[in-house]
Amino acid sequence: MAINLKTAKPSPRHAGVYLLPDGRLVARAVVRLEDGKVKTLLRTLPAGSSEADAVQVVETLKSEARNPPQAIPTPHPQATSQTVEDYCERWLKIRKSRLKPSAAKTYEIALSKHILPRIGGLQVSEVNRQCVETWVVWAEEQEKVWERRTKVIGPDGRKKTVVEKVVEPYSHDTLKQWWRVLSVVLKDMAADLGFADPTSRVRPPERPQAELKREQRTVDTDLLYDLLVAAKKRAPDRFAEIACLALTGMRAGELYGLKWDTINFDKCEIIVKRSVSRGVLTETTKTKAQRTVPLHPILLDLLKDHREQMIRDQHGGLASNLVFPTANGKLRSAHSLDRAFENIAEELGMDINLGAQVLRRSLNSNLLRQQVDRLTIRSIMGHTTEEMTARYYGAGPAEKMAAVLALPTKPKP
Repeated sequence: MAINLKTAKPSPRHAGVYLLPDGRLVARAVVRLEDGKVKTLLRTLPAGSSEADAVQVVETLKSEARNPPQAIPTPHPQATSQTVEDYCERWLKIRKSRLKPSAAKTYEIALSKHILPRIGGLQVSEVNRQCVETWVVWAEEQEKVWERRTKVIGPDGRKKTVVEKVVEPYSHDTLKQWWRVLSVVLKDMAADLGFADPTSRVRPPERPQAELKREQRTVDTDLLYDLLVAAKKRAPDRFAEIACLALTGMRAGELYGLKWDTINFDKCEIIVKRSVSRGVLTETTKTKAQRTVPLHPILLDLLKDHREQMIRDQHGGLASNLVFPTANGKLRSAHSLDRAFENIAEELGMDINLGAQVLRRSLNSNLLRQQVDRLTIRSIMGHTTEEMTARYYGAGPAEKMAAVLALPTKPKP
């Protein structure tokens, strides 16, 4: 709307400030430019603004008139000699500065092994929906080869490890991960170079899960008790770590990023705010948000004893302030408990791949079984969505049977 100063009254105290009939103020700046031309700028201030505010706006308008903002050039496609691989190399270099080491590694692997070998040689101007659709079909057909190691009793009564080569399709979650990287990089490329988004209206790769593995990888409260007993027997020097995972639901990286300054024995709580990612201690968690986890009385006593033992032994980790460091005070890796978990599983005769993630899912499931408020569970687990809390739930056979038996089998009288 045009500003009419004919009905406005000039301020008697400040040049360039006018009062409109409705009570609002107008700032007016008149500037003579270097070419001799005179430029006038007007701006109406929001209702309730003071004359001091208007004076500042006058000065801002004068500055804008003398130094007009430079127009942002419209991006144009670069020369067709630029390939997708050329773009991705520069793109990843910039993006890595804002990623955690583990996320950066995920991007590198997805690009180098599953994306660029298929489309990296294309010129950026050649990438379209058909190229992306072709990649999706290819991704859905990919299989991975890995070695399964199992322990068996030989004819001589001794244990030996049998190595078996396994070929199987990649999981749905892995395909989603590849797609997420591809989608992000192509959307950025389209925005940077002025192309239409080639991922538009393309359905991501899919593969139905052959089995509900997450249901098979949780333990109920009874088995959890047996697990802790077995941990104390078979891995006494790592018992505090395993109990901490089981009773807090922390991720392995969060456990080994734990420092004593985040444990409050008086308030019986732990503040989870650090994580070890690819051997690097970061000041953020996976979700970039810290959370407070209550200390179970058993864990409270274990951590106190663990701290006192470190002081008595003058442990090499005292200087680093880490709760669970290596013998020389260095960071532990997320896989440092693998042998201990193997021994525990063997003690209990468990046929699942026991690990930190199993304990995390188990805590989530057991809290849901106890009908704990779901928002409280999310706060403890550090889940960002309700979907993730539900996804971590593992319904056992007994629960399913109880649910079925609860169905009415007789008509109401």
